[in-house]
Amino acid sequence: MKLEIAGKLDLSVRQDALLVPVIQDCVSEDPLVAGLDGRLDGALGKLILQEEFKGKPGQVLSFNTLGRIGVETVCLMGLGPEQKLSAEAYRRAAGRAADCLRRMRAKKAVIACQVPAGKMVSAEDIAGGLVQGVWLGLYRFDKYKSRNDNGGEKYAGPDKAALFFCDSKGRPAKLSHPGLKEAAARELTIAEGVAGARDLVNEIPEELFPASLAKKAGELTGGIKGLTCRVLDEKQMKKEKMEAALAVGRGSGHGPRFIEIVYKPVGRVRRDELLVLVGKGVTFDSGGLNIKPGEHMVTMKMDMSGAAVVINAIALIARLRLPVRCAAVVAAVENMPSGRSYKPDDVVRSMNGMTIEVGNTDAEGRVTLADSLSWAVQKLGATRIVDLATLTGACVVGLGPTTAGVFGNDGTWTEAVVEAAGRAGEKVCRLPLDEDMADDIKSEVADVKNVGATRFGGAIAGALFLQKFVGEVPWVHLDIAGPSWADKKRHYEPVGGTGFGVRTLVRLAEKLAAEGRKKK
Repeated sequence: MKLEIAGKLDLSVRQDALLVPVIQDCVSEDPLVAGLDGRLDGALGKLILQEEFKGKPGQVLSFNTLGRIGVETVCLMGLGPEQKLSAEAYRRAAGRAADCLRRMRAKKAVIACQVPAGKMVSAEDIAGGLVQGVWLGLYRFDKYKSRNDNGGEKYAGPDKAALFFCDSKGRPAKLSHPGLKEAAARELTIAEGVAGARDLVNEIPEELFPASLAKKAGELTGGIKGLTCRVLDEKQMKKEKMEAALAVGRGSGHGPRFIEIVYKPVGRVRRDELLVLVGKGVTFDSGGLNIKPGEHMVTMKMDMSGAAVVINAIALIARLRLPVRCAAVVAAVENMPSGRSYKPDDVVRSMNGMTIEVGNTDAEGRVTLADSLSWAVQKLGATRIVDLATLTGACVVGLGPTTAGVFGNDGTWTEAVVEAAGRAGEKVCRLPLDEDMADDIKSEVADVKNVGATRFGGAIAGALFLQKFVGEVPWVHLDIAGPSWADKKRHYEPVGGTGFGVRTLVRLAEKLAAEGRKKK
């Protein structure tokens, strides 16, 4: 999609679609709506009253202009109340408007927007939110469809999109057009990374297994300046004593792989800081010998969402040339039942030497992460760690399907991640590392057990288990079991993988980069 910033809005010029975000209960005062209503001889005002369009969140009003102006279709998008305006509000509104573009298969579109008074949300944030929302709202995983849902050709979105900003009088806003275009292009790049993570999560299990995930990681990061990707096979993992991850993958015909991606930015950066992103990479989770019921096994291709996120996030960090030393690691395995599978009551040894009693083979993600976290600490020398994992159903029960649980061993670092998620528009909720529950994962035969003693506090038990493999390194665990997959369409998220976490990690890297500049 080619982006441009328009210096004026000419309604006589031929365009397929015009998208106009409007603030709740301010529809009639919006200068763009008023201008359109005048050109349409009052027809728009009548339609707004008839459809009771108030500009509430989620409201969309689209109509064909029947040739009265150059624009074929106009789409008004509700932003919600003015006091709650944010980049996320614009992102969600644009995501819903993407359906309008898809229905008419628009090739040329204009997004026209009044810049609200005050400093609640900047023009750059508005531009970024609108562009991201449209791009993410247009996303479909249709690789295996020969035609679209209506039997027609597939639609990838408009070839050209222009952004126009006005003041309260409808006049072109006095803004830095190069700055706006740069902000919009940056957010479009991030949206492409989110879409890349969605593609990996949505890929079918027959095509995505540990070796193919490793290959795709190499393809996604190849050719990006400063990035190197290496992959360890089973023999090399065994040599590195990754017995925990190897045990989980033993029952599958697809052998495990360990993926390490390192980003070394060009120029002056802090050499004493290394951010390591760790992703759970279970490419399919049948539950192993503790096999899942059939209805719970559907969608378990998404159990490598954490891996998809960290791979695409580090590629974005490098593409954006952020001056932050970082790495991404993934232990990729397939958890399947067979005569070779690891078993309940087994004891496996992790890379750092800690032994793990297997209480349930369906609590496999934390076992693989034990080796990944150990690698981050021992091999890479991480100074900060963030792991992302579809770890527990308990977190979904507690927080619902759209919010990730956040655990951390360092208050400042945890707050930095929570703040980055807020700026990214991704919902998280901080949960406690309750040491009173430490006995729940105590083992009589090993150093730790991979499941808690009771069914209560499962997300906390999982986080307490992971904490044992990071030592004193500042670490945050994001349990993304809920928001990594959408069972129904939500604003800019279609059904399937969401790419949740990519935007948070990029915002986090931006924050570290800014801190690094201040310390120089």
